[in-house]
Amino acid sequence: MSIEEKNDWFRNKTWSETIESDFLSRLGNTPRALAMACLKVQGDQWLSGRDEATQRAGVKLLEKLISDYAEEVYEITAAQGILGDYYYQRANFERAEPYLKAVLQFYNDHKRTGVNRMADLMLAEIILLRNETARLEEAWQLAIDFPTTGGSLSEEHEQHRYYELLAQLGYQLNRKTEAAKYATKALALAKNMELDFLIGKPVALENLYQSLPSLEVIAESV
Repeated sequence: MSIEEKNDWFRNKTWSETIESDFLSRLGNTPRALAMACLKVQGDQWLSGRDEATQRAGVKLLEKLISDYAEEVYEITAAQGILGDYYYQRANFERAEPYLKAVLQFYNDHKRTGVNRMADLMLAEIILLRNETARLEEAWQLAIDFPTTGGSLSEEHEQHRYYELLAQLGYQLNRKTEAAKYATKALALAKNMELDFLIGKPVALENLYQSLPSLEVIAESV
């Protein structure tokens, strides 16, 4: 049996009660370190499934990792980052925020390596899109501090989203000059980006952005 075949049991792309039962049975006979990895790999795999039942099974495994291995800070933070991103992508901000806050605390205590590396930007965007006016300054600080707290953006579409976030936050805080500067940067990047990246926001988030002023409006607001 090849290594790939031996590892198939925790890399199932489809879910059923039988498959889940077999996975949990094998998990019980797996060494601790490998068991944590199996829960994370299989949970993440099922989270990307198209149907809700498969996604719920993925959530269940990642929550099991968090609860069963609570003392393994690195592993549970990785799982929290995956779940935070999952709920964020679906604009389920109430569920996303506690997970992302836990990842942010991990940044403060350790580093970003190996975990969700944009939890602070996601939190800032959540505050913006929930229209939490009392927390806009908090969101602004999270975003502004990103580059100086170990955050990095290597792709143009990531930089575009970052400048767009700063533009929107600055506009809401009536920092029109700064907002216009970041909006102009985002628009300049957009000219060189592929269309796929420009429409790359998850649908649930894109719908919320529709209620905000456009980058063109912000850029011309001063």
